Parts: sequence; C-alpha cells; structure tokens
Amino acid sequence: MDEKLNVKCPSSADSAVRSSRTARFRTLAAVVAATVIVCSVPRAVARNADDSAAAQTFKSNCIVCHGADGTGTPTGKSLKVPDLHSDAVQKMTDQQIQDQIANGKNNMPPFKSTLSKDQIAALAAYVHSAFGKKK
Repeated sequence: MDEKLNVKCPSSADSAVRSSRTARFRTLAAVVAATVIVCSVPRAVARNADDSAAAQTFKSNCIVCHGADGTGTPTGKSLKVPDLHSDAVQKMTDQQIQDQIANGKNNMPPFKSTLSKDQIAALAAYVHSAFGKKK
C-alpha cells in the first residue's frame, strides 16, 4: 500500500505570478487611497471658500442691521430684526431664509436684484452654520 503523494512544489513561474498579482493589488490599493484623499480635499476647500464668500456677503449686506454677532445692531433692533440665533430663525428652512433674503420681509429690503441666487443660497446656509450655535 504504497501511495505516492503527489505534492507539487511551486515553480518560479508560480512565484512570479503571485508576486505580480501582489504588486498590482498594492498599486490598486494605493490608487484607491489617493483618489479618496484627492476627491475629499476639494470639497473641504470648496466648503470653506463658500463659507468665506458667504461671510463676506453677510459683512457687505447684512451686518448693518443684523450685526457681526447676529443679535442685531441698535439700528436693526429699532427695525425689529430678529436675532439670528433665535429659535424662530434657526427653525426656518434654508428655502424659507432664501425667500426672505430675496423678497424681503417687514423692514428688510429685498436682495434679489443685488445678490445672485447662489449668494442668497450661501447666505441662508451661513445663517444656520454661523448663528445656529447657542451664544
């Protein structure tokens, strides 16, 4: 009952194939990792640029009445502007804030002829991000 074991030793060709596959896998993994990193950076940079542009638009158009801190200047308070930190403002949707910026309300003038739709949308998001935190 001599059974022969049929054990095959890996040849140098098998090792070369495995080595080539491993190298391709490492290259693919590196490309995927680099793509994830590169694709996420522009979004973060764009988001910061949007916030910066919205902050500048706020400073140029809104700060006179709403104040730098969003609580209202003496002029704004005399016009009864709402505190941008208030629940009433923060519960508004971006669209509701956009409509109010574009069309005005009460003593607030409309800005649809002086600001682009993108600027108005950025301002609405800025009101939530900058003033949504409790004072």
